[in-house]
Amino acid sequence: MSAIANTHNKLFNACPFNILGEESLRQRKHALSQHGHTGIVQELRSPDGIALGYYNLRSEKGGSVVFSNQQPFLQLSYTISGSKSYHVNSGKTVLANMGKQQYNYLFFPQQEIQLSWEPNEPLEIFELGVSPELLFNFMPEEHPLFDVFRKSLVDNSPVPLSKNNLPLQANFSTILYEMLNCPLEGRYKQLYIKAKTIELLAIQLTHYEQMMGVPAREPAARTLKKEDIEKMYLARDIIIQNINSPCTLIDLSHRVGTNDAYLKSHFKQVFGTTVYGYLQNIKMAHAREMLAEGKSVSEVAYLSGYKHTAHFTRAFKKHFGFAPGIMKR
Repeated sequence: MSAIANTHNKLFNACPFNILGEESLRQRKHALSQHGHTGIVQELRSPDGIALGYYNLRSEKGGSVVFSNQQPFLQLSYTISGSKSYHVNSGKTVLANMGKQQYNYLFFPQQEIQLSWEPNEPLEIFELGVSPELLFNFMPEEHPLFDVFRKSLVDNSPVPLSKNNLPLQANFSTILYEMLNCPLEGRYKQLYIKAKTIELLAIQLTHYEQMMGVPAREPAARTLKKEDIEKMYLARDIIIQNINSPCTLIDLSHRVGTNDAYLKSHFKQVFGTTVYGYLQNIKMAHAREMLAEGKSVSEVAYLSGYKHTAHFTRAFKKHFGFAPGIMKR
């Protein structure tokens, strides 16, 4: 284990590992500034078999941390910004690579897992650990991930349950920030965290079925063809590349080879939000990165295309559930 890993193992040892057997809700938050690493670490563990970790970091030479798991669990791993990778077998085997605005389901057995991130790159991630018992209570047996998860438990082998990382929807990150900034304490906070975890699981498991083309149980939405999904991913890439000068819906639909009606319905079916909603999500995520880098609220408002700081503050609070000034504090 490297010096960086040793340092961070001491700081991160409350991450979602060892999440069973707790008698009460445990939480901590602290600033990190040593050995070329700066940022914020916030962690929470619940007796319900839930552990939430939030890490907003920047490292001069990159970083890594090795966790020693005491029991198997499922990690719902989210990357808001930056990139990260997980390794097993003493760092020799890559388990998963995850980029900006992506998430995946990772099964971690009782063994060491190494998490690594890149140098000089703002890293903002959520790690939500869920016990197998809790997940089995809510995942239907007919869900496409059920057999994969059960087999990984039997084999006790680390595996990403989804072969491909999934796009992080705006409502997913909103729920995560709500959990992070929950105003309640004690047992009521424990109840709130459990309710939000179940809400997140329900939405994500449905999203996975949609992405994998599983027929809807209700006649509300039809399964998209592979080429339709590819067009929506192309539309998403164009949105990201033109964040400061967005295309009109008609122009965007022409560029991906469809019409605006199909673009609106298909985009929402794939990404769970409208084209405008996705653009707003990217803009708010970028605004949050700039605030974390030390820019003032008024400066970020201007760079985000808002003429009035009050309008930006209102939009930011509506999106994340807290005012941008909290980032400065």
